[in-house]
Amino acid sequence: MIVHWALPTLRNMLPADVFADLPSAHAHPFYPYGDNPESLPFYNGITGEVAVRITAQFRRMSRRRLRQVCAKGLDIKWGVRVMDVRMEESGPVSLVLSDGGIASADLVIGADGSSSRIRQWLVGEEAGRSIATDWTIGSGIVRYTAEQAKAMLAPSEICAACAGPNGLIVVATSDLKDPEDLSTCSFHVVRIWKDKAVSCEGGEAISKMKAATTPDFFNEPFYSAVQQISEDSSTVFLRQLQYWPTTPWDNRGGRVTLVGDAAHCMLPNRGQGLNQALGDVDVLVAQMLKVKEEGATLGEALGNYEADVFVRGRKAALESLEDANAVMTTQNFSESRQAKQGLAK
Repeated sequence: MIVHWALPTLRNMLPADVFADLPSAHAHPFYPYGDNPESLPFYNGITGEVAVRITAQFRRMSRRRLRQVCAKGLDIKWGVRVMDVRMEESGPVSLVLSDGGIASADLVIGADGSSSRIRQWLVGEEAGRSIATDWTIGSGIVRYTAEQAKAMLAPSEICAACAGPNGLIVVATSDLKDPEDLSTCSFHVVRIWKDKAVSCEGGEAISKMKAATTPDFFNEPFYSAVQQISEDSSTVFLRQLQYWPTTPWDNRGGRVTLVGDAAHCMLPNRGQGLNQALGDVDVLVAQMLKVKEEGATLGEALGNYEADVFVRGRKAALESLEDANAVMTTQNFSESRQAKQGLAK
């Protein structure tokens, strides 16, 4: 994941000792990040030329290691899912958990992702279901030989993308353990194209990715990044890209709300999902401080937060769908928000 416009937000919201640990979550821990903007190149797959080079100050993070850093000091029940929500006219909210337990709280914040159970409970199962698009994503963590890895890092040590007439390939560093031995580097490889494929993983997913990737539409090393994926050293899945444009919900008197993908599931174009989620937290925490320090009610706090997220989240989710039709093909790329606005909010 890439943190860009929300990087100052992340710095402000985390305790100093936790923020100081963030470099341990960098996908490329040896990259000399500084105060100057980094470069993210987008290639034209047919010509092999850089169509646009996006500059912004960003940090590419390992999802797993970022979670570890941010979990410092927190009591997390790993592997436990919410199965149901129960509440009366007033009083606490009860969560029925998959381990048979029940947790009660004055305030429940649903941050349970794009298929959020809390969202479906709030707005209804049908209205809360994510909407499938015409785009299929093949995504995986891939290991190459040292020589192959060297070629993959040539366009960018952090992240590079390539657009052809039938979609997009992204090659990004996922974890580099030893810069002197590139066989220790794993990559996040993403292939997105227009199709309505059945969800699958492993060898079947790899085969479908390779079949959808031809050398006439993708220059090197992007073509080989897909074709050289080995089932023995890779973890790959295939699924339909989905989105959920924010629909206002009833927070049940200031007792239940949503943040992140649960509040606005979006396509991965322009890397907005994580940054919008951090934006949610920034606004929500500011409102909760008013409850703590100024005597505001939970209803008032959530009302103010939701007035922001209902508009911002819906806009971002719908724009991500628009961006898919421009960013993911060479035909419209020069007119896209990606080309004109980069990673800006």
